[in-house]
Amino acid sequence: MRNRNWVVVASLLLAGFASANDAPPSDDSIRQLLEITDAHNLLDTMKAQVNGMVTASIQQAQQSAPLTPEKQAILDGMRTKMLAAMDEALNWDALLPIYLRTYRESFTQDELDGITAFYKSPAGQAFIKKMPAIMQNMMGEIQTIMKPMRQKLMQIQQQTQRQLEDLQSKPPAPGRP
Repeated sequence: MRNRNWVVVASLLLAGFASANDAPPSDDSIRQLLEITDAHNLLDTMKAQVNGMVTASIQQAQQSAPLTPEKQAILDGMRTKMLAAMDEALNWDALLPIYLRTYRESFTQDELDGITAFYKSPAGQAFIKKMPAIMQNMMGEIQTIMKPMRQKLMQIQQQTQRQLEDLQSKPPAPGRP
């Protein structure tokens, strides 16, 4: 009987430790990880990259035909409005609650502690410092891939438009209005 009680007590203790490990991380520990990983600056870097992509897209559109000063002003206004909308949506104060909620739902306290320990390590710090350059290089590579895809999509759109125009120019089939 005594051995059985010991097994029950040990099982309860182990279950208690297991559930403690499964506890969601605290907001303070999430904030600490976000600070260590420089998430705020990563957001700023991402916005700068999007700004560059918007600017490059506008410049690419301008290459097809020279723009009048009026059209240039309209495009400049569009760029300004797009970037303002992005800044409004992707600001740190708006994203912090999303970070907190997502990290809380995704990690346990033990997992977050381990991740934080990694990012505090020399390897983790190197990862953090190199991530903006990695992201910039990835965006450049993706843009290289996207250019032929955009051209292909434009061709598909033009073919579809011609098919629709051809269909519209044909007389209706007998028996159809």
